[in-house]
Amino acid sequence: MEEEKKELPKKRWFGRGIYGSKDVPIRILDGLIAFLIVLTVALTAVFAINGGYVVSFDTDGGEAIESQKLRHGSFVEDPGTPMKAGYEFEGWFYGPDLENPWYFDINKVSEDVTLTARWTPAKVTVRFDLDGGIWSEADQEKMSAGTAAGADSLEVTFGENYGVLPVPVKEGAVFDGWRYSGQNITEDTKVTVNGEHLLTAQWK
Repeated sequence: MEEEKKELPKKRWFGRGIYGSKDVPIRILDGLIAFLIVLTVALTAVFAINGGYVVSFDTDGGEAIESQKLRHGSFVEDPGTPMKAGYEFEGWFYGPDLENPWYFDINKVSEDVTLTARWTPAKVTVRFDLDGGIWSEADQEKMSAGTAAGADSLEVTFGENYGVLPVPVKEGAVFDGWRYSGQNITEDTKVTVNGEHLLTAQWK
């Protein structure tokens, strides 16, 4: 009896699983997906390397500075020293606690970053118009020595209180405090003038 020939199973070149309803060879589908993944990664890398990073500047109340868009590995252009009334610029810092200084000739861009200005309250020179009075014995030596700005001057810190102020004397009059621009100035008055200014003695 002639042995019956068994029919060999045909190779499956078409869809299985998620491709079950697609009349497309599996190898082509797998290759297409792999190509799309590689293309996505490549485009992401090209975008990042060729200008995808933004450097922003937070002046913390100072004058605004425009952001810069830079390529990976580029140096940030130094925007110069910003201005903020009553404060001296200390530098640009970054990081969670702004503990890292940014060096424009060393640091390079590798991601989006915000550089924040750090400020120190400015020292302000105060001069005095005694309006005919003289310094008391208690203050004469200190006020004669003065500060780096010269005699009869004090140095105070912007944003802080004036602190203890000298007291002049005048024959036939009683000292009634210091005034500046119509305002009484005492040791508890906060310094809001961001430059050298003159306090005038008041008498009664």
